[in-house]
Amino acid sequence: MQYSWNKIMISQVESNDNGFTGIWSSAQQLECATLFLNPKLSDDLFFNKLTNVTCTSEKMVEESIEKFQKNNSKAYVYSINYPEFENMLEKKGFVYYDTQYVLKKRSIPAKKSKCIKIARGDISIWAKIFCDAYDCQEWDKSVRSILENSLSSVDYYMDESNSSCMALYEQNSILGLYCLGTVPNMRRQGTARSLIDFALYEVNSRNLEFLMLETYGKDNLLKFYSNLGFDSLYAKKIFTI
Repeated sequence: MQYSWNKIMISQVESNDNGFTGIWSSAQQLECATLFLNPKLSDDLFFNKLTNVTCTSEKMVEESIEKFQKNNSKAYVYSINYPEFENMLEKKGFVYYDTQYVLKKRSIPAKKSKCIKIARGDISIWAKIFCDAYDCQEWDKSVRSILENSLSSVDYYMDESNSSCMALYEQNSILGLYCLGTVPNMRRQGTARSLIDFALYEVNSRNLEFLMLETYGKDNLLKFYSNLGFDSLYAKKIFTI
């Protein structure tokens, strides 16, 4: 019974991830996986990825590599506890790159933080925070365009000092927290934590199951999120070639 529940929960969380990713990138359904690509955000391992893999088709992997190359993007392939697929990738020259950890939290903080839900006039501010936080200033125009087209489906927030940003995406009674970032000179000031606390209040006010976020092992933030009370749900191995 527990295994069955885990499969359902993973499916619901992955659907949330795919829903948000599909707003920022274009989704293509291949033989037994989903390919997300955005040539304007090339080489980003979140917005350009092969995921939802359900078979060990070499032909499908080769097709995805061709599409990554046409996109001028590095190939990133995600695997959720699928040893047979991972072995096939390694035989084709793929190497392990990183692990993405999926975390959740439900408890409500002691007090509600204040933050700003952006409107159309705030898009350039949010985009600048995001691009400065992730050191991708060349994405500014593309990020602004994405926000202009997605304000009705994603809630974008920033803290009152315009130092941190996040995106909240609701699906399957799960609130996904994405694009959490803080500009370099304001890190360790509690601004990102205030946004997380606000998101937790949103989970409660919307009567949702939990807050979900994802973090990469190379970012060394697992301890930070653990100290904030987040629990691990599952992990995705990432391979590249």
